[in-house]
Amino acid sequence: MCGIVAVVGKPCEGEWKETHALLSELLVQSMERGVDATGFAAITSSLARPFNHRLITSKAPQPADEFVATNPFWQHLKRMRCCSVIAHVRAATHGSPSDNNNNHPFLGRTQRHGGFSLVHNGVLSEPRETADRLSLKLETDCDSELAEKIVSATGDFALGLHKCLTELKGSMALVLVEHRTGTIWAVRDWGRPLWIAKLRDGRRTILCSTPQIMTRAIEKTLGKFHSHVESMFPLAAGFVHAFTTDGRIIAPYVPAARLEAS
Repeated sequence: MCGIVAVVGKPCEGEWKETHALLSELLVQSMERGVDATGFAAITSSLARPFNHRLITSKAPQPADEFVATNPFWQHLKRMRCCSVIAHVRAATHGSPSDNNNNHPFLGRTQRHGGFSLVHNGVLSEPRETADRLSLKLETDCDSELAEKIVSATGDFALGLHKCLTELKGSMALVLVEHRTGTIWAVRDWGRPLWIAKLRDGRRTILCSTPQIMTRAIEKTLGKFHSHVESMFPLAAGFVHAFTTDGRIIAPYVPAARLEAS
């Protein structure tokens, strides 16, 4: 069991430190889902040059409370306004967390859309056998890397995530962020949760593994949950969704996959 956290949207001037504090608390509250490693990928979007995006990423074999307090890249992020951040707490199943290559996020690249970072909650069975069948080469001992390799090889985020649902054995919730645009893509099967909350400010959308984690983090950093959250709902299983930095939620046309409850 692992935990996924993400925030997408363009906060107003002076609002980024609040968003960073919320992200930190979301990670700390997610420790109930894993303490073996923590990592993130963030896409910067300054007020002066909002479309001049830059990737900041880091991961370490630390629990989230230590990571947010000591990681220099996470601390630096407090001063770097971002339009998208995805983050992960890990409960290791395949691959030792002491080898940081096995920790999340995994960086990939497509010819069509450029680079991306991906995180996974779940356990994939027979990753080596599946990689051989799909003619993919794994470079780490972590099963989650296989999802990144499938998306990279497919060359399209919607079709690549859909292929993960149809080709991979096991359970999964997958979230990736495009380095070029900051758009966040997400998909899950029935085996793993993923919840969405839209804040009342109309500028920020939160993704999180459970509603309980989201509720605790929001109330600790922002105040009463219902005063700040417009809506909260689970991501529909079997469908790929895109969350844009301007607040849109898009479900590209691809067939539903693995909708049966397992």
